[in-house]
Amino acid sequence: MTTSASLSPTVSAIRRRGHLRLGVSTGIRGLSWTDDAGVRRGLDVDTGRAVAAALFGEPGRIEYTEIDPEDRIRAVTSDAVDLLACNATWTFSRECDANVAFVLTTCYDEGAILVRRDSGIASADDLDGHTLGMCEGTSSEEALRAWFGPRGRAVHCKHYASPAAALAAYASGEVTGYVADGVVVAGERTRLATPSDHVVLPERVSVEPMGPVVKDDDPQWVKTARWVFFALIAAEAAGVTSHQVRAGTAEDPPLLKDQSRLAAKAGLHPRWISAVVGEVGNYGEIYERNLGDASGLRIPRGYNELWLRGGLMYAPPLA
Repeated sequence: MTTSASLSPTVSAIRRRGHLRLGVSTGIRGLSWTDDAGVRRGLDVDTGRAVAAALFGEPGRIEYTEIDPEDRIRAVTSDAVDLLACNATWTFSRECDANVAFVLTTCYDEGAILVRRDSGIASADDLDGHTLGMCEGTSSEEALRAWFGPRGRAVHCKHYASPAAALAAYASGEVTGYVADGVVVAGERTRLATPSDHVVLPERVSVEPMGPVVKDDDPQWVKTARWVFFALIAAEAAGVTSHQVRAGTAEDPPLLKDQSRLAAKAGLHPRWISAVVGEVGNYGEIYERNLGDASGLRIPRGYNELWLRGGLMYAPPLA
């Protein structure tokens, strides 16, 4: 991390402004959406809330900007947002061509295909020659070519400006299937008139590591955002929950009692870990309410489980 003498210029600008500028999707249940009460929810939203809590001690110090998939990276490079949490898949080309940095993976996902239950399509192999709908600016078409090509099959891809537009085309019968990251497909399926009339095919056509994005011209900002998320994972591994922090019952000296010393190195709130976990929750709590059983989507954690339980989520020592 950095010392106060070399504080991240991005962190300094955010603190002067008084809020974090967060780029989110235009509305995907489980990741970034607005509920009936007008409250923003989702894994991506909570990623931003965690960073705001670490900086200010308050998760609500955020200015949200909704961004279509094709404009996501441009929003970062043009300085329209400080942090992009917009279900963006980490790819070589995105990171190297646009001079941005993916902070880390907040959700390990896989490409999925949604079809009508009565379509007679039981597997992705049955889609040979069919047209599939997807968003512009996503990696879905490349993933489909890589999956179908070696199998001697091909599909036609039709692009739409937003997840909502692609879903509407699918619902109207304009395309045979709807393709997106598995989490996106699960969330968008709930928007259909009768979700049970639609099924996700068993094949997963790609690996989709999703995570927040920042400009790569401020390495300390990359590190700061990364360690905020590591704190969420470390808290879950240590058994520290939001309830414990708010009630003052959490006992994990290495994690909570040393936070002020760590905060001074990055310009964070003195009790940044307590603020992050107490206000937003540990990673397990965030996943459960946005994607797990409590969300209604009931997406198994799979790779997003802690490494202790066979997953890929692991935090280096906060020391």
